Amino acid sequence: MSNVAKPRNPEDDWKIWLVVNPATWLMPIFYALLLLAIAVHAVVFSVGLGWQ
Repeated sequence: MSNVAKPRNPEDDWKIWLVVNPATWLMPIFYALLLLAIAVHAVVFSVGLGWQ
């Protein structure tokens, strides 16, 4: 284990896309973010913190 190179962030941040293939996961990630944004807005507007 001592010969394994430690990651140098942020220089090595691009390597996540070698594991998370954008062709497969980009749209599901965007849809999940959209659902999260809609849920956050629904909560904020339901407690009365939206526009007047």
